[in-house]
Amino acid sequence: MNPDVPREANRRLPPASRLLRWLLVGLVVLGLYAIRAKIGTALAPFLYALLLAYLLAPMVAFLERQHLSRTMAIAAVYLLLLVCLVLLGIYVIPTIVAQINSLVKQLPAISIWAQELLADLGDQYERINLPPAVVESIEASLIRLQGSLTKLLNLLGQFIVGLFSSAVSIVLVPILSFYMLKDMEQIQRSLLNLFPSRHQGLVLALFRRVDTKLGAWVRGQVSISLITGGLIFVCLRLVGMDYALVLGLLVAIFNIIPYFGPIIAAIPAILLGLLRAPILGLKVLIVQVVVQHFESTVLVPHILGRELGLHPLVIIFALLLGAQFGGILGMVLAAPVAAILFDLASLWLGEAEPVE
Repeated sequence: MNPDVPREANRRLPPASRLLRWLLVGLVVLGLYAIRAKIGTALAPFLYALLLAYLLAPMVAFLERQHLSRTMAIAAVYLLLLVCLVLLGIYVIPTIVAQINSLVKQLPAISIWAQELLADLGDQYERINLPPAVVESIEASLIRLQGSLTKLLNLLGQFIVGLFSSAVSIVLVPILSFYMLKDMEQIQRSLLNLFPSRHQGLVLALFRRVDTKLGAWVRGQVSISLITGGLIFVCLRLVGMDYALVLGLLVAIFNIIPYFGPIIAAIPAILLGLLRAPILGLKVLIVQVVVQHFESTVLVPHILGRELGLHPLVIIFALLLGAQFGGILGMVLAAPVAAILFDLASLWLGEAEPVE
């Protein structure tokens, strides 16, 4: 089966046919957007299961090379994962829960302190002889900043609680992931058979591109997030910051979101540090800047490289769209989905070589 044949045929398509294809794609996207609220809840467990399957796939493949059957390899990986979760539940989770409870009690004090700080800044601006329009603009900005701060603190609390409150997902995701790991080749063959034989080469190339790019991104991004969160935890402990474990966990979670995630995760730590002492807040800020710089200059190039291949402006635009479509999960998946869509579009239009 030669994937080049459908690609060459695609190059010979008249402009009207290509326009019709793009119109069909646009209609499909609009249709999915119209029913996003109905399908979002149902799709979320499958997306989480797919991410878990991509994380576990290398270990399953390694055990298969050690002459274990695929089912036994998956079972062994799941057993190891269960042991790790039990150890976390015994030694780590209680500390996290205790720190979260203590941190939640501090949120009102943080909010009041931040609002007082913003009010003081407003008073300082009033003492300066600025034009009325400038003063009104600054006051409106301060009010919006106060509202954004409150929303951010509420969002952090809801996100942490939501991670541990969905019993259905906790049970369903591992089951779905097991079947994805076990039967993914059969699923791909079944999907491939839905297309005419003359197009199966191109479809197979699309499958391989998606599998390669999404798998590399998931494993690379999770590795970077865990390393960054661990570094934040260690450094915050060294500077004497409370709640270092929870704050490191927040960084590990939100770091999956490019650009915005590290900023969102750093805000609570800096505010807590400033609430205790200005010098501690400065130390926490330095820790965040140094670790994030290390991540962007060392970890990302060596682990992810240029896997996504997108300009930062495109990624930021995709993040904003992802937040609109799917909230936090949409922001997490926005960058790889955008990269895959651009990659598939280039292959579809005959501008890139398909993967052999």
